[in-house]
Amino acid sequence: MKRFLLAFAFLLFSTLTHAADLQQLLQLIDYVGVDYGEAVMAEGGIINPDEYEEMKDFSQGIVTQIGELPAGETRERLAGLAERLSAGVMARAAPAEIRSVAGEMRQAIIDGYKVTVVPRKAPDLARAAQLYAEQCASCHGANGAGDGPLAAGMQPPPIDFTDRERYLQRNLYGLYNTITQGVPDTAMKPFHEMPADDRWSLAFYVGQFAVSEAERSGADSNFSDSALAPLQDVRKLTVLTPAEAQQQYGEAGLQLMGYLRTHPDALFANRSPLEFSLHRLDDVVSAYRAGDTGKAYRMAVEAYLEGFELVEQGLNAVDSELRLDIEHDMTMLRNDIRKGIPVDQLEASVIRIKGKLETAAQRLGGRALSGTAAFASAFFILLREGLEALLVVVALAAFLVKTEHRDAMRYLHYGWIGALGAGFLTWWASVSLIQISGASREITEGVAALTATAVLFYVGFWLHDKTNAVQWKHFIESNVRRALGTGTLWGLSGLSFIAVYREVFETILFYQALWVQTDEAGKSLALSGFGTAVATLAVLGWVVIRYSMRLPLRQFFSVTGILMFVLAVIFAGKGVAALQEAGYIPISPVNFPRFELFGIYPNLQGLALQLGLLLLALFLWYGLPSKRRAATSS
Repeated sequence: MKRFLLAFAFLLFSTLTHAADLQQLLQLIDYVGVDYGEAVMAEGGIINPDEYEEMKDFSQGIVTQIGELPAGETRERLAGLAERLSAGVMARAAPAEIRSVAGEMRQAIIDGYKVTVVPRKAPDLARAAQLYAEQCASCHGANGAGDGPLAAGMQPPPIDFTDRERYLQRNLYGLYNTITQGVPDTAMKPFHEMPADDRWSLAFYVGQFAVSEAERSGADSNFSDSALAPLQDVRKLTVLTPAEAQQQYGEAGLQLMGYLRTHPDALFANRSPLEFSLHRLDDVVSAYRAGDTGKAYRMAVEAYLEGFELVEQGLNAVDSELRLDIEHDMTMLRNDIRKGIPVDQLEASVIRIKGKLETAAQRLGGRALSGTAAFASAFFILLREGLEALLVVVALAAFLVKTEHRDAMRYLHYGWIGALGAGFLTWWASVSLIQISGASREITEGVAALTATAVLFYVGFWLHDKTNAVQWKHFIESNVRRALGTGTLWGLSGLSFIAVYREVFETILFYQALWVQTDEAGKSLALSGFGTAVATLAVLGWVVIRYSMRLPLRQFFSVTGILMFVLAVIFAGKGVAALQEAGYIPISPVNFPRFELFGIYPNLQGLALQLGLLLLALFLWYGLPSKRRAATSS
């Protein structure tokens, strides 16, 4: 027994050369916390001398290993706890005291190094039952009692998962770690090649063998008790032992933990997209450490697009500074991957980002947005996404009315109504037929925005150019009607479609994410925010049409042309930003103010394109007419 455990310790200590191997350190700490009670009695008497010697070796090894972790506040705290653990073992402290220190160390590592301790999705207990029968029952027995047909003569014997005392001391994350890494020099082999979702399902499955029937049924559990709310967070449930739950939350906590271990779906009904980001950031580190920078970069893009971006508006409503901070850090992470920085630096960046994401989750109120945040998020999502599209459509509508082409308005309506239909159809396909990634969404938005930029720039120049016509009245009476032929009208319809479609799909996805984060009371306020935004956009549209109609025709063309130029510059900045978020255009940050509403982002690529458009516009507005006058005079 001692040889196997010493070999086990040696393996752990020799492989713990990297912060990413903290799972193995956690496994060893949990091992001491659980098994120390088999070596020392509560009164300090030694039950098993050999195991006690092993506990001393293990505790001292933990001290050594923690001293090799990256320097910082977390290591200093862990070092003090490790010394307490080692001193407690040497003094033959009560098992309860050793378990308490081990629990503190476990939580300190998870909090300090942002170890991801939750499944990506709800455990599948039916799948776990099948896996257990195939992989585990031969040793642990059909009912988990450690009495399988291969168990006879095994040293050490297989774990008896029905042992209530051991059940009380085991947390789900520790079970997951043991399944992943196995136990050296025993029949318990590692299952790291098994998908992580299956390993988590198995951890929940074996972790509920000793749950009582009363706990399993939930008959004695009061889930509405606000004092138990923290225990209903999966991040809390997976790292607490039943004994710790009982100590912190009383008998009701023990009952609730037993129920949730057997009914994990209750924990995954309204998961925040931030959980996806946390898991993807772990994938970034794994891929980067393996030398696959391409995969690491793709994972970093997904961590932003498929997770954090979906809660940006909600977070912006409660903490806009934190939202910008996280967005900046995730952008810098992608840049660091491109640069090929050292792995330890990348890991430090990921730990920092994960800490901020956890802060964001707390700021968002945990399981649900507050009513105020839901209203503000719903309002600003639609207002932000719809404003540019509204201005394009309204400006084109005003142009048709002003030039007495009301009969051509149907072409404009074809465009924006078709865009609404296409947007909803795309959303339906994304949730029913195919999986549309965040990158695909951003590419669609980016390409549409840059296409709209080109068209708006051309239309803006065309409108402004007509204000310089020598025979203005003649041009209005003849050329405009000829210019607005069927082909041009369909072109206006296409511009209307592009301007609206690029916003519709993303808006729907943002509302979908917002809905998941909002409780029943917040949902009604979210709908109110949506209605208020619709009303605001309608008023803005009315104001633009009403006051533009008062302008003389020549001034109207000039103002509309300027508006088209401004919108082209805005769309250009947003198009570049979308393609940067999708990972197709690099990002070179610069020290420049950020004005998202105007499509101005502090990066060289977007600003360079916008500056180029501005210089081209100045040339077309002032330089080209001067050349024309010079050519005419000569």
